[in-house]
Amino acid sequence: MLLGALLLLAACAQSDPAGTVEAYLQAKAASDLDRMLSLSCAAWEGQAVIEATSFESMNAELEGMACRAGEERDGATRVDCEGQITTVYNGETRQWDLGAFPYRLVQEGGEWKMCGYFEENGGQ
Repeated sequence: MLLGALLLLAACAQSDPAGTVEAYLQAKAASDLDRMLSLSCAAWEGQAVIEATSFESMNAELEGMACRAGEERDGATRVDCEGQITTVYNGETRQWDLGAFPYRLVQEGGEWKMCGYFEENGGQ
């Protein structure tokens, strides 16, 4: 059953920008670098490595995650999410708001890829 759910998630991630962000965030919480890289655009791969490494020993859990695609600008689609990632490191619990930054998705090779954050002022 878990395998079926993962296959469905992978299929959604390829055709849906919100699904890609959800898959990326799940991989980030699990510190799954290979998965994060497969969901990242070429320009974001270095940052994906940093994010995976920083979450490696944090025992992260996603809570209440829901993402939706929004506006398109300059070849990118904005994805907004709700929920949080809760981490525990050295006995300290911290919550990371998934809605703090809108995600920037682009199409590369016919698939949606995480490619940074969508800035409010029109920048990238």
